[in-house]
Amino acid sequence: MKVSLGRPVKVNNFLTTLNITLIANRNLKKMEARAGKAIKKISTASSNKAAIDAYVLMRKKWSKCKN
Repeated sequence: MKVSLGRPVKVNNFLTTLNITLIANRNLKKMEARAGKAIKKISTASSNKAAIDAYVLMRKKWSKCKN
């Protein structure tokens, strides 16, 4: 999975506009890697919960149809 804040130049241009110190490219890459891991973990948990919720809902509907 690739997570990107945009090209380093775009990020640093944005930071310059806000009067914030620029970030070195290697540090941007490190931040992207950490964010990617966090996003993947959260999205996996969310997908698993959605799958379980859908399964439970379908079981409820099927049990009503049988009765």
